Amino acid sequence: MEGVQVKKGKILVYRVFDIASEIDLVKVEKIFEQKNIQDRFKLDRKNLSLIISNAPLRIQLGQIEMTIQNKVLPVDISAKVWHFGTLSLMFQIPIIEGTSWSDLVGVAAWLESDDQIDLQARTRAREFASTILSSVTLANDWDQYEDYVTYFIQELEGFTGKIIELPEVVDVPALIIAEAREKLSDQIKKNILENTLQYSQEDLAIIDWNSALVVEPSGSMDVPLVIEFALGQLLEMRYYDDVLDQKLNTLYNEVAGKKKGLLSNKYSRLAEEAGQIYLETAEIVETVENSLKVVGDFYLATIFRMASKRFRFDDWQKSINEKLSNLAEVSKLLHSEVNESRNQLMEIIIILLIAVEVVPLVYGLVH
Repeated sequence: MEGVQVKKGKILVYRVFDIASEIDLVKVEKIFEQKNIQDRFKLDRKNLSLIISNAPLRIQLGQIEMTIQNKVLPVDISAKVWHFGTLSLMFQIPIIEGTSWSDLVGVAAWLESDDQIDLQARTRAREFASTILSSVTLANDWDQYEDYVTYFIQELEGFTGKIIELPEVVDVPALIIAEAREKLSDQIKKNILENTLQYSQEDLAIIDWNSALVVEPSGSMDVPLVIEFALGQLLEMRYYDDVLDQKLNTLYNEVAGKKKGLLSNKYSRLAEEAGQIYLETAEIVETVENSLKVVGDFYLATIFRMASKRFRFDDWQKSINEKLSNLAEVSKLLHSEVNESRNQLMEIIIILLIAVEVVPLVYGLVH
């Protein structure tokens, strides 16, 4: 393993935030057009299996110096902003030429435990959100985020076999899960390596839930871009799952154990709010899901599906759909309560009107 070294490569560290319910990318572009640092999402490989709706903007945020394992390295920072409210920050850390595989695993473990990037990312995210505030709808400060690391290698030294055989020579799983101390079991290794893909005999992609290894001699960033997009979708699913949790809990607490007055419009208000939340959330979730469509079984489409599987999209979608169904049911029940209250009030009014007519008649007969 010590004989294999990285001749050319970089580590892509991502922090993805939800900063708004919607972002006007045209306005964002105008904000940054004077700086000439904005760009649109592009894929190098012409691939008809991916249809991207409303491509995001990529914006260079400059370079900083970071001390990583006692080495001062230049780190490029860029932002990618999506119309559905997601901000993705990428920290591009160069891999020093001649870094051995075991040293690279050590760097991975160090990055896993260090909080420099987290602190930088939170600060940059706040600054960016403030800069584009005029272009957002319903800004939010949700404190959760998604993190991911892609080890992007263009050239190796000391390895002469087929690239698909790389895991037989070096400990790829140890790099992907940043495990520099323990010797991994065969079961863990198998679970990670089963997510291996190739487009040609010269490249390689191994995707796990928290990091990936991409070997791409051409330097094409297609695979990392698709993984980054899937990561943004994951964050949005987590965010709206949390939003629905909070809204449902609020509705349950408002209704449970409390009696409403006959003339109260409380249930009417709650029913209207529940219906509005349902429509807004369902629309936004559909927008996120439809931002990228997979229409064929090509390489990048397969990358996206594999990332989706590792990120457990199906589980998150199921959870969101169940909560949307619960919200719809709550809305229906509240509307039923409102109708029942209105019927009761109508009956009382009718009784009173009858009384107004009958009481004088009876009084007259008696006297």
